[in-house]
Amino acid sequence: MSQWAISASAHPAGAIPRARARGTRFYPEKGARPKGFDELRFYAEHFDTVEINSTFYRPPAPETARNWASRTPPGFEFSVKLYQKFTHPEMFLKATGADPHDLGQADVDEFTRGIAPIAEAAKLGVLLAQFPVSFRKDANTREYLSWLLATFREYPTAVELRHRTWSDTLDDTLALLSDTGSAWVQIDEPKFRSSIRQTFRPNTPGLFYMRLHGRNAANWWSHDASEDRYDYLYSVEELKAGC
Repeated sequence: MSQWAISASAHPAGAIPRARARGTRFYPEKGARPKGFDELRFYAEHFDTVEINSTFYRPPAPETARNWASRTPPGFEFSVKLYQKFTHPEMFLKATGADPHDLGQADVDEFTRGIAPIAEAAKLGVLLAQFPVSFRKDANTREYLSWLLATFREYPTAVELRHRTWSDTLDDTLALLSDTGSAWVQIDEPKFRSSIRQTFRPNTPGLFYMRLHGRNAANWWSHDASEDRYDYLYSVEELKAGC
């Protein structure tokens, strides 16, 4: 399987990819849509994979995942982002008020139960573990990542690491990922001193995952809303160079 991720988000009530750059348009205007228009079905007529973002904010209900799978054709694949409790403990604490370190098998079971209908429909492309730049490499974080990948090893996994400490110890990071055949997510983004360094080359056979975050360096750290940093529209030339 070869996986190329389209950086898109999904509405919690249903997989509805949205363009990130302001002023862009993909779906027909609402006034021009036929009765019963389904954004996910329309999307799946043009692309064969989508990254689900809503699963980062809450584990999916099995019936929701089943609905997503039923509205897409054979061969369509979902990249499912892991719940924030697994990757962003501070964000989880702020959002829920619950202890993020109370993480165990019950959390794993809830998440895997939610995505089971997608996996059973043979439409689970990959699980995406997206870590923040604050996730620096040390003995504790390395051990945690090893546990996380082993816990979800029955699924194809891809890991987004943003801090430079992971690429500064390249051989060890690659060895850690290779233990479970996990893909190292390649990131196109503005680069700063702490940013991870990458070659844009696959590290595991058959699975290449790239996320295009945009190159809006001016608003990357200074912005009114967090999504402002992703307000960027790639030119055709920039996309060709990436391919």
